Formats: sequence, structure tokens, C-alpha cells
Amino acid sequence: MRLGGLVDPIASRLLDLQSVSGTQWVLRLTGIAAMVLALLTTLPAGLFSNVGAGIVSLAVALALIVQFLRPDSDLGLLAPAAIIIALAGQGDLTMLRATGVGFALLLSHAAFALAATIPVHGVFERSAWLLGGRGLLLVLAVSVVGSLVVAALSGIQFGSWMLVLGVLAVIALFATVLPRTR
Repeated sequence: MRLGGLVDPIASRLLDLQSVSGTQWVLRLTGIAAMVLALLTTLPAGLFSNVGAGIVSLAVALALIVQFLRPDSDLGLLAPAAIIIALAGQGDLTMLRATGVGFALLLSHAAFALAATIPVHGVFERSAWLLGGRGLLLVLAVSVVGSLVVAALSGIQFGSWMLVLGVLAVIALFATVLPRTR
């Protein structure tokens, strides 16, 4: 009798830790919705219109299931990689469609990244949402500038030396958005 009075409150607290908060649901479902939007934009003929599209669709579905259950899983990188590979293999890619897929992938990544930063039962206060939003605005601004540069330079034929500039641009992007230690 005395042991039950001690164990029951502790067990109740531990069970509360397993519940998924509303913040987690919003972030995870936003990540899934954005990734599905990116997949549908990447494969306009249909998710299973051919064998390659079916493989990409199944890979994205598998990665989304795993990432929904564990937002911090590295298997979550499979979905964007499959979508990017599918885009690279398409010859009829327009700038508008590529931009739409890119921004859908960015939104999905941001949602899953935020979901991975807090415990399952954790909630974001208003200040945390504002901090995450400010960080996302910086990434969005750099992405828009990069997209405009790519659009402006897309009609010009460059040599292989542009690969070096592209790598430097990616490094500059990472240096801009990665958190700094103080």
C-alpha cells in the first residue's frame, strides 16, 4: 500500500513524458506536408507513373515514416536526396518548378529540425517560435538571393571552374546560417 503511493505518482510523471505535445504534432505534420508537396511537384506525372518514380516515392515514404517517429534520425536525409536525384534526372525542369521544390524542401527541413531540438513532450514558448522564425528568415533571404543569382546566370555557359565558386558559395551559406559558439 505504501509502495503504491510512492510509485504511482512517479509512474504517472514518466507516462506524461511519453505524450506527444501539440508543438511536436504541428512541426512533424508541417514537415510531412512540405515533403509530400515537394514530391508531388517533382513527379507531376504521378507518384507511380514509372519504376523510377515508384522507387523515389517509396524511398520518400519510408524516410517520412522514420522521420515522423524520430525527427532527429539521419534516415530523414533519404527523402530530400531521392527528390533531388529525381529532379536531376528530369530534362523538362523549369526554374519555377525547381524553386517550388527547393522551398518545400526548405520548409520540411526546418520543421523537422525544430522538432528534433525539443523533447517529444516539450512545447515552444512564443520566444522560441520567434527565434526559430528569425533564423528561418535569414535562410530564406539567402536562398532567395541565391535563386535570383542562379536564374540570372542560367543562360550563360560557364566553364568547369564555376564548380569551385559553387562550392565556395555553399561553404559561405553554411558559415552564415550555422550557429556560432560564444
